[in-house]
Amino acid sequence: MKIDEKNKRKHDIILVAVDDFIKTAQPITSGSLNEHFTDISSATIRNELNALESMGYFRQLHTSGGRVPTSLAYKEYVNSLLESDKLDYNSIKKVLSTYEDRSVSLISTLTTLAKRLSKVTSCPTVLVQHGLQNLTITNIQIIPLIQKDALLLVETNAGIIDDNISLDPNIDRSACVEASDYLTKHFKDKTIEYMIENINDVCLKAGAQIIQFRDLIDSVADALINVIQTKCDVANENPTKLLEGLNKNEIDDAKSVFEFLEDADNVIDVVKTDNNDLNFTIGEDKEQSKLKGGMVMSAPIVINGVPIASLALVGPKRIDYANVAAALKFIVNQIDNIKGGDK
Repeated sequence: MKIDEKNKRKHDIILVAVDDFIKTAQPITSGSLNEHFTDISSATIRNELNALESMGYFRQLHTSGGRVPTSLAYKEYVNSLLESDKLDYNSIKKVLSTYEDRSVSLISTLTTLAKRLSKVTSCPTVLVQHGLQNLTITNIQIIPLIQKDALLLVETNAGIIDDNISLDPNIDRSACVEASDYLTKHFKDKTIEYMIENINDVCLKAGAQIIQFRDLIDSVADALINVIQTKCDVANENPTKLLEGLNKNEIDDAKSVFEFLEDADNVIDVVKTDNNDLNFTIGEDKEQSKLKGGMVMSAPIVINGVPIASLALVGPKRIDYANVAAALKFIVNQIDNIKGGDK
């Protein structure tokens, strides 16, 4: 449902709520909005939030907590900014950068970009995550969900890493807040790897101080161990287009590309890169590779000087390399610009 001019108050609440959420990543409450709308009662703001939730602009994390914006709310927010004649291009870019940083998980952002890259080049793309353990922690939040699970948000110098963790029925919201504060206090400005290696020692020293949420901290540690494991995700948005314009022999080469993509270990071995340049590999370059007549063009994802992943395009040997290289480089630069990374 679209917000029209007759619902200006709802429109204004959306803009303020989304802006606050982008800046703080904190769930939206009537109390936080009261600071902006001093001429509106708390009861009225609660009613407006309930109405906006039913209209699809917000969703509630759990029955008694705050709300977070949906894609509909973000569209309303961004469209309002774009329609403003006071906002120049650099300001729009800054807002979009903040949106990427604060409202989208880091892995989701990278996966989405990999899919877009596949779509514009008609080639399969591969995202290999292999350096998340080196990211620096800035904040940790554990947010209870309705289904007795919890949302783990680890804010880092490169964006937010999120995961669902199991929540014991005996753990209440206050314990989640205490655990969040405790972990942030002890591991802020430390790497994820440091936290994993030292979390047990820190907990032992705390003793009775953390006894009520020790199991919760163990769940956090297990989730982080899972997050930093090397993973390989393949996006293939136009599988048939890869075959267009190829002769019979080249079609065989293209088939070898699909076979190559089925072996995750082999893909990781070929794609993973730690240097700072575009890398190009033909299947014949690797004796044990199943790529055969195909090629891989890869580049590192470096954010704030930390290599966290490799992004690659895979295709047959005869391909528009200028277009593929330009597309890959553009995407990598976009990631660098969005997150403020150093080349």
